[in-house]
Amino acid sequence: MSELLSSHTAEGYDIEVVRRVWSLAQTIPGNDPEVWRKDEFGAWIHRGDYRNRHSDYGWEIADYGYSRRNLGLASLRPMQWQNHLDFMVAARNQAVVTADGLRNARRLL
Repeated sequence: MSELLSSHTAEGYDIEVVRRVWSLAQTIPGNDPEVWRKDEFGAWIHRGDYRNRHSDYGWEIADYGYSRRNLGLASLRPMQWQNHLDFMVAARNQAVVTADGLRNARRLL
């Protein structure tokens, strides 16, 4: 596993890491889990929109940092891209984007 995590590049993570991290997202009954899931904050993410910041359903891999690095894959989470930015840049542990029915909506903090 450590060799998979070390394959992170400017272009993103190794395809196997992306696949495994996707499998950590929440499945939603009635939705194809290979296409649609939710991040840990309840925002919809679309499998094909990995690293797509032009999509409301785009997602990225959040790395919970060095303190959890020894956990390997357990330190990584799929996260809707706006939540990921807020998590990484603002160091917030509270999401600003969550599902509102079948769409994502920005929550006022």
